Amino acid sequence: MSTNKWFKEEKLRDKSVTELRDLAIELKSLTFTHRMDRISGKLENYRMIPQTRRRLAAIYNLIREKELSKGGAN
Repeated sequence: MSTNKWFKEEKLRDKSVTELRDLAIELKSLTFTHRMDRISGKLENYRMIPQTRRRLAAIYNLIREKELSKGGAN
């Protein structure tokens, strides 16, 4: 699975929190798959692991940003 097709900041900002959470779940499972492939020697591109983790962190940041903005200023 290639995560590059949807990893544009503008496109991610347009998604709802539930869609972002679904993407986060998908990336978490992809991270696990990459680690298992690395251990078994099947992973050809080792840079996929940190790239996937960075994408996951960006999605978590957007989720948090949307949650805070939804609450409004006090």
